[in-house]
Order: sequence, then C-alpha cells, then structure tokens
Amino acid sequence: MLALGVQQAQAFESFVVEDIQVTGLQRVELGTFFTYLPLRVGEQLDDVRAPQVIRALYRVGAFESVELKRIGNKLVIEVLERPTIATISFDGNKQIKTEALLEGLKPMGFDKGEVLNPAMLTQIVQELEQQYFAHGKYSVSIKHKVVRLSRNRVDVRFTIKEGDAAVIGQINFVGNEVFSDEELTNQMELTTGSWLSFFTDDNQYAKEKLSGDLEKIRSYYLDRGYLKFQITSTQVSISPDREQVYLTINISEGKPFTLRDITIVGDLKVEEESLRSMIPVVSGDTYSAAAFTFAETNMAKLLGYYGYAFAKVVSSPELDEEKQLVDVRILVDPGKRTYVRNISFEGNETTNDHVLRREMRMMESGPLSSDVVDRSKTLLERLTFIEEAKVETPKVEGTDDQVDVEVKIKERNAGSFTAGLGYSDLYKLQLNAGVSHDNFQGSGNRIAFNINTSKAQQLYSFSYTDPYFTTDGVSAGGQVYYQETDPRELNLLGDKTSKLGFRFTTGVPISEVSRLTFGVGWQDSSFAVNSGLNVLQLNEFFDRIGHDFSQDSTFDYTYTTLDVGWLRNTLNRGIFADRGTYQSASVSFSVPGSDFQFFKLNYELKHYIPITEGWSVLMRAELGYGDGYGDGQENQRLPYFEHFYAGGQGTLRGFERNTIGPRSIRRISQSGITPPGDGGVTPPIFLPPEYDQLVVESRSSVGGNTRVLGGLELIFPTPFAEDNRSIRTSLFVDVGNLWDSEFDRTRYSNLIEFDKIPDYSDPWAFRASAGLAVQWLSPMGPLGFHFSRSIKSEPGDEEENFGFTIGQTF
Repeated sequence: MLALGVQQAQAFESFVVEDIQVTGLQRVELGTFFTYLPLRVGEQLDDVRAPQVIRALYRVGAFESVELKRIGNKLVIEVLERPTIATISFDGNKQIKTEALLEGLKPMGFDKGEVLNPAMLTQIVQELEQQYFAHGKYSVSIKHKVVRLSRNRVDVRFTIKEGDAAVIGQINFVGNEVFSDEELTNQMELTTGSWLSFFTDDNQYAKEKLSGDLEKIRSYYLDRGYLKFQITSTQVSISPDREQVYLTINISEGKPFTLRDITIVGDLKVEEESLRSMIPVVSGDTYSAAAFTFAETNMAKLLGYYGYAFAKVVSSPELDEEKQLVDVRILVDPGKRTYVRNISFEGNETTNDHVLRREMRMMESGPLSSDVVDRSKTLLERLTFIEEAKVETPKVEGTDDQVDVEVKIKERNAGSFTAGLGYSDLYKLQLNAGVSHDNFQGSGNRIAFNINTSKAQQLYSFSYTDPYFTTDGVSAGGQVYYQETDPRELNLLGDKTSKLGFRFTTGVPISEVSRLTFGVGWQDSSFAVNSGLNVLQLNEFFDRIGHDFSQDSTFDYTYTTLDVGWLRNTLNRGIFADRGTYQSASVSFSVPGSDFQFFKLNYELKHYIPITEGWSVLMRAELGYGDGYGDGQENQRLPYFEHFYAGGQGTLRGFERNTIGPRSIRRISQSGITPPGDGGVTPPIFLPPEYDQLVVESRSSVGGNTRVLGGLELIFPTPFAEDNRSIRTSLFVDVGNLWDSEFDRTRYSNLIEFDKIPDYSDPWAFRASAGLAVQWLSPMGPLGFHFSRSIKSEPGDEEENFGFTIGQTF
C-alpha cells in the first residue's frame, strides 16, 4: 500500500500547495493530524517530497493507508485509520490470571483503547508465550483472532491451550566443593519432586522461583563467610518432549573470611556500646552477612526509638584477600529527629476519633518513635471492634523533620442482636434474645443485655463496661444478673439453683501492658436437693453445716466477695492473636461475716509463638485452687457450689461437659430396707453391713477444689479463607485434671463395694484429647466447633467427639 501511495504521489507534477483537505479522520483530531504532516500551505510539493509525506504519516502508526491527490492547487489527503481495540479476551488460561496477562502486554502498547497494529500480533503472542515459559508451561499453544466491529473497532481474542507444566528432572551444581549438592538443594524451593509435590507443585519450574532460589544459595554462602562467592552462570535446558527441565548452576565458592575488626562511624546519637550490643558477632568469628543485616535493622530500630525515624545504617566489608580477613565498617546516619505534624484516621465509620486517638502513643507536635508507632498499631488491633489497623508515616512535603501519621482502620462488626429459637449440644432447645455491643455508639464502651431460656438454664443479665472511665485508662464496669439452673441437665449434682446478684469491677493500669483489677460482688443464692438424692459427699457437706433437708428442701445462703487480680497482655490482636503472651492471676474471697468463708486462686496463660505467615503455636495453661478459711466447721472447706468443673469446650475437649473428676457417690439399698434417718434423707455416712448397702458412682459430677488444664494448638490458615481474619482453624491437644485435694477415700472403707470408689484426690489421674477446632466470628456472634477424640481417659469418663458453642471462644 505504501508503494501504491508513492506511485500515485509521483503521478502529479510539482505545484505550490494553496490548500490542504483531509478525509477519513475518525478519532484523530484535524489539528493533531496537521502536527504529524511535514507540509504546510505555500510550500512546494513534488514527486520527491510526496513519498516523504506519506512515510511520515505512516510512522505515526495510526493509519492503515494514506493516499495523496491533487485537485488544482489543492492537496487532498485520504487516510484510513487503523482500528482501536475495544476488548481483549482470553479463553483457556488457568495458570495465569487475565489481569496478569494484560499487565504484561501494556508495555508493548497493547491495551483496550489503543490502536491495533496487525503486524504486532505475532510479537504479542510471543510475549504471552514467554509469560507461560516463566511458569514452566513450555508446551503452551496460543492462537489469536481479530473480530471487526462497528465504528472501526475490533475485538482481539486469544485461545490458549496451556498444557502441562514442565517438571524438574535434575538439578546440578558445578564448582561446589565445600557444600554438597544435597545441602544446596535443601536451600531451594524448587525440587525434583516427592509424594507431596502433587499438592505443593515444588517440582514445577518457574523463573521467579529459580531467581529466589539463587538468592537463597547466595545468602547461604555469604552467611558462612564466603564473600567472594559467585553464581557464574545458570543453564535451563528442556527435554525434546517439553515435559522436563534440567537446571545446571555453575558457582565459584572462594574461601571463607574471618572478622578482624568492626568499626562504627557516623553521628551515633546514642552510646556506641548500645549499638555494638546489636551486633551478634565479634572479631575472630566467621563473617556472616545475615548477622550484619540483623545488626543494621536493630540499630535503625534503636535510633527510631529515640525519634530518628528515618535513620540509615549501612555496613560495608573491606576484604584482605591475602590473609582471608575482613574489616566491617558500619556507617550510621540518623538524620534529623522526626516530629509528628498531624494524626488522622480513615475508615472508622462507626468509631469516634477520640476512641482511636486515646490508643495512640504519640502526640501531634511531639517526637516520632518507631517503637510507639508499632505499639499504637498493636493497641488499636487489640480493640475487639477493630479488625486491622495500618499506620503510615509519610514525610511532610517541604520539610525533612516532620511526618503525618495516617491510620487506616478496618472495623469489625461490634454489635449483635439475637432473638428466636436455638439449639446446642449442651443446652438443647433454647429460646434466647440479647443485644450486645463492644463499641456502643462509637464510644468504645461495651453494653450487653441477655435473656436465655433453655432446658438447663434461665439467665437474665445486664452489664456495662467503660474501658476509659478516666483519661488515665482506669476502667469501670458493672453487672446485674438473675440465673436459675437445673444442674442435672449439665451433668451436675442437685435439683435447682437460683442466683441473684451484682458485681462491680475496675482496672488500674500499672504499665503499658499490665494492670491491676479490683472487684466487689454480692450474691443471694438458693440450692434445692431432691429428698431421695442420698449422695454421700452432699450429705457430708450439709451435715457439716448443720442443714437438715428433711425439714427444709432448700438451702439459702448469701455472701459478698472481693477480687484482686493482675493482668499482663502483650498479644498483637484482641481477637485471633498470633503472637504475644496473655497472663492473668487473681484471688477471690468472701468477706468475713458471709454465710461461707472461702477463697479461690486462678492463673491463666496463653502464649503464641509465630512460625511463619498464617502459622503459629499456642501454648495454654490454667490453674485453679480453692479452700475455706476461718474457725467454724462450715468454713473448713470450699463450699460444694463453688467447686471447679472440667470437660467440654473451654476446658477439656473430647469429654462431655462437666464430667471430669469427682462423681457423686450414692447409697442404694438392694434389700429395700430404709437406712436409718428421717425418710432416708440424711442417713449416717457409715452404715452397718446388715442393710446390704451398695456404693455406686453416678453420672453427676460434684466438682473439685483443684484444677489444672493445659494445651497445645497448631494454628494454620483456613483452606479457602487464608486472608480472612474472622475465621481460625487449629489442631489441638488438651491435657488436664480436676480433683478434690480434701477427699479422703478411707472414710468410706466400711461400706460394701468400697473398691469401686476411685481416689478423687489423685492429681496424676489426668486426661488428654486431640482434634481439630474451627472458630468463626459470624454475623450472629462467635461460633466454635471442635472434632475431637480422647487419647487418655479414666474409667467412667464420658467422651464426646463433636461439640459446638456460641460465645467467646478466643
């Protein structure tokens, strides 16, 4: 077409152009066209210049054809514009997403809205093939089709047959003498494959993986002092059938270097010894690049702690190749001390700014410290209504010592309302209604009102907590409640209990991560027992306090309790933490003058150890002990209704709720003779053998005064929800035991079948279970599920393979 245009241009004689007319323009503006045209009105056009004009217009790339015509002294230029790309589609691409393919083509000018150059399509296909080659897909086949549309537009469609990825047949190292092929291959992500490769794809070649592996090998040598190490070349060869890849890595190891001297220079701002303490190696050690990278990072953090947020620390080795020694010079450039200009929040649609600002550990116009930036982020994410907080510190334009602190918040649903019927494995059919909010009206305060009616329990409660009752972080909260319980539905002892009470708590911070807690509570309770229950431990307890159920089937008691506790929390998040430690210790005791005088000690530990992204280990421990105090006979032991219990979610999964530890011991007469006592209600503990009394262990638990629980969990990313912070899965092992340290088995030695009574004071009769747990912060509230199996049990334990709960399970 260019030749045709030139021949036509040569067909007219030379003339002076008095006017120029352009036809065929659609997208190109006329004014823009004239900027491309190397000819102006009044200039001479001849058979030499005409081809030059045509070539210049073709070079623009926007025209498919150009033709020059003469009408008198007027030049007529007829053009046909190249079509624009309306859409680009791919069919058959699975390995590489469409977005990634398009992104790789943009540098070539191939994108929606761009002009299509048909000659470029071959190069476009080659570029697509290169993208697949980088992923090991060497047998890929790509075809293209151009579909014409109206208004000079086209659709470009690619059909891709990816084929199978080439697997690595062999990895060879050439030049390695110090470390074996196996040692070097173990540093690589790419392998020749194993039975796990079906899931991990670690035997499929990818250019990016190889680049990363070469850096790992380089670091492996540099961390062991081989400063002259080099990867001289890398060859990637493909088998004729394009199904296997062979890697050959040529290296030059050199010799290891020993540290001779380490000097720190620059404007240090802090004591040199403090900086030197960040260096994990000394003179005489083998050089390690990782050690100095570690030192650079921690020196910069130390300077950042003192307000030099943009400090630069660079180490440079100076080699003495003759002696195989290295001197390391560490240059410290702290820069200027940095100050905060503004603190702003984005994304907090519900939460008031002041609720977030009070968690920030820096102030506007104050110095910026990297430590307080990290600390502020952690404190924000500990709020249960904040899912994620990102803190950025961009420099203020025009200054070199000021930054703005910009906090991007992702809120979590903090409120929930429930009403209707429900069902659980513990409480069976239940009617419940409640409303709770951890961020009431954006204030950060928690309010909750709950009604729960089930076969086992009726609960009505109202609570309110203000975590910042004072500006210094002193918290205050209170709860009012009424509860009726049928213990038999919970595998406990008794007929009916009711509790009416209130509780007030406050917390006083003593450090950034620790606080003391104080509480006072009052409770009025009623305990009812079936007259035919006839349980040895229960009879003994009420005999000791002088209550005769033959006269009164209920027992009422009131007491006031005081609590003192200590809490230390370094967890990185309030919900689904994955690093840090939570510890709490408390003592609760009834005040003198209460119907019962007792105390209870509790300790709880949760320690998270991060392994890698999404993976962590949780170690748990919980200790509890209670006893009575005072001179009266009724105060010599912990009251029965204040006992600890174990089994089920929250204590020992794999066992039914409240079924671990001491069980009730009943007396049953085979002969039908009623034992001595009024109505058989409270017969003496020891009976003569003529009553043919049997001692049996029932299903009902009586609890104990000592509890030890522990556990280990491996937390891993939830399949298909790896980036979702509202769901967590883990493999767990639970271990623990519950016992009564005051239980004296010999006191029942004269009863028939005494050998059936276990020793409930044995602390070594522990239980253990293992399983899978799933926790989900659903729109309805926290849900917990576990699939478990006991791996160590005691005779009579009730096992449970599946359980679920609704409530706080984190």
